Amino acid sequence: MNKSFILFLIIVIVGCLPGVSSDIYAPLLLIISQDLNTNLYYVQWSMAIFMLGLSVSQLIYGPLSEAFGRKFVLIIGLSISIMGSIMCIIAPSIKILIAGRFLQGIGLGACASMWRSIFRDQFEGVDMAKYASYLSVFMIIVVPAAPTLGGYLQEYFGWRSSFMFIFSYGCLALLSVFFFYKETNKHHHKSKLKLSFIIKTYKEVLSNRAFMGFSLCTFLSYGAFFSWYNTGPILLIKGSNLTPVEFGWFTFFAGGVSMAIASFLNAHFVKKLGISFMIRIGWSLMIGAGILLFSLYFMMGVKFIAIAIPFILFYFGSTFIWPCCFSGAFQSLDKVAGYAGCIYGSMQIGGAALIGSLVSYLPNSNQIPLSMVFISCSSLAWIVFELVIKKRIEL
Repeated sequence: MNKSFILFLIIVIVGCLPGVSSDIYAPLLLIISQDLNTNLYYVQWSMAIFMLGLSVSQLIYGPLSEAFGRKFVLIIGLSISIMGSIMCIIAPSIKILIAGRFLQGIGLGACASMWRSIFRDQFEGVDMAKYASYLSVFMIIVVPAAPTLGGYLQEYFGWRSSFMFIFSYGCLALLSVFFFYKETNKHHHKSKLKLSFIIKTYKEVLSNRAFMGFSLCTFLSYGAFFSWYNTGPILLIKGSNLTPVEFGWFTFFAGGVSMAIASFLNAHFVKKLGISFMIRIGWSLMIGAGILLFSLYFMMGVKFIAIAIPFILFYFGSTFIWPCCFSGAFQSLDKVAGYAGCIYGSMQIGGAALIGSLVSYLPNSNQIPLSMVFISCSSLAWIVFELVIKKRIEL
């Protein structure tokens, strides 16, 4: 079998694991709250704490991979995540579940940071474009399907089975990396772990105005995006009487299809119209989705259609943001792309952790708080782009 194809499969397995682990139990928040006899807020917070671990750990895994290689980091990270999954499976209380989720996040930070680095190590030119296209298809299909899988697992085996699936998936990833992944970082050396080298490299990245501006835009945009998974299940399952399975299917089809269409349109028009234009279109749609979500509540109440249409519009608009911001951020950082990737990924996931935590405190009896998050975060991201980035560079 072609070595590039085997490596690509490993990248897919590793790259999809954090997203699946994050979203698979979104439809189960109410059920977990009831089973563990705890406040719904704490269950929502368990999602945010996972993202916090996923965010901060990437800043550690980046330098470690430059010193000891990608394989070493992945084996350590996946082993930690498997221990976290075991804690979640046997959790007798919400405290143990939260601790297990945090440990999962810390472990899977290795996957979140390393798959991009491995991709960059191995592929270039036409091959990079080809395999990047294949990878985007997997990401669009696999990650939105996670809530559907979680709904079915709950239906037949109970909510703990979702964490058993994450445990099994983590073991598969660990075995794949251990037996089939050949180190792709040919220049790793322990000297790169010197504190002076790390500080100098991080300082170079953090002082880049365009990079930090785009990273902040992603922080805000992804925070709004993740807030759906904290509040959407409650609105549709509790407020609109969807079952966990129905919520999963809705997220898969509505989210997956809208993301696929938006990805195609962005790829087709970004060269003709430019990154700036496509980003503005994305934020316009995200803000419009928030306004529509707010307005439809007063017209229809907490009804499925009043939530579903704005959700689809928001997903559609947000898909223009991710590739454009990523491309803009890395235009001038090719020599320190490994460190930049860790900071960028950390800030993106950090937005989900912080804003997701704040959303957990908000009332969830209707869609008004979620609409305010959509509007405010998207607007702030747009303001950052216009004031911090656009005046300095032409895109």
